[in-house]
Amino acid sequence: MAERLARIHGTEEDKVNCPFYFKIGACRHGEKCTRFHIRPPVSQTLLFYHMYENPTLAIALASGDDHLIPDEKIAEVRKHFEEFYEDVFLELANYGEIEELHVLNNIGAHLIGNVYCKFATEDDAENCLKKVTGRFYGGKPITAEYSPVTDFREARCRQFEEGSCARGGHCNFMHLKPVSRKLKNYVFETMYQEHPDYLQRHKKKKASKGERKRSKERGEKKKKKHRSRSRSRSRSRSRSRKKSRSASHSPSASKVKEDKHKEMTSEERRAMIAMWDQEDDGNGGPKEG
Repeated sequence: MAERLARIHGTEEDKVNCPFYFKIGACRHGEKCTRFHIRPPVSQTLLFYHMYENPTLAIALASGDDHLIPDEKIAEVRKHFEEFYEDVFLELANYGEIEELHVLNNIGAHLIGNVYCKFATEDDAENCLKKVTGRFYGGKPITAEYSPVTDFREARCRQFEEGSCARGGHCNFMHLKPVSRKLKNYVFETMYQEHPDYLQRHKKKKASKGERKRSKERGEKKKKKHRSRSRSRSRSRSRSRKKSRSASHSPSASKVKEDKHKEMTSEERRAMIAMWDQEDDGNGGPKEG
């Protein structure tokens, strides 16, 4: 029973806990949801509700009406988002090392403008939450809380990434706004330049991770070598048993040799001596003087 409950926790089969809140940290039913929204007491990830103010054209783009919008307007929307991303990233980086920062492209009421920030440690996330509580951004109060989302691969919409999501901006899985590689490299480099202690910690963590990986690979090699030796010994023992069985069906050389030198009885020895005497008499033998 316990194994089954653990297996279905956070899935559609779980009739107690909300699977969407578990995977995405938000649910379209909100407090009216018939399933529980279990808020984590601590997490590496913070959710900032509706922090990004989407321009009207950004909402139109998320709805799939990009073919109706001129390219120069799309470029303006893109610039507006990238300025927001850079500003928020570098501000939040003052409170802890950031691993991932995502802004949703969804336009559903429970997801629009949501920002997810995953820090390197839970302590960094806790420090950030304390610092931003009670503050404002863009004239609006910041609403942040710990999020159960730590693996965005499970939360994101794969069809959206393939360009085939039929629900568009109203999908209940994450549609992440794309961030250029150039902008990502810039904000991470700036973060580590302004906070060298993050970089030292990052290098140690990376080195430790690499060592664990190498240790695991060495362990696998030893196991493989041990299995190979075991198979070799098994084959050797098998050949030895075959030779032994083959030898047991034929007289051994030692047995033949033993038969040749088998000890004669007293009668056989007397008979042999008598035969030698007869041979000597027939050949003239020694003469008496």
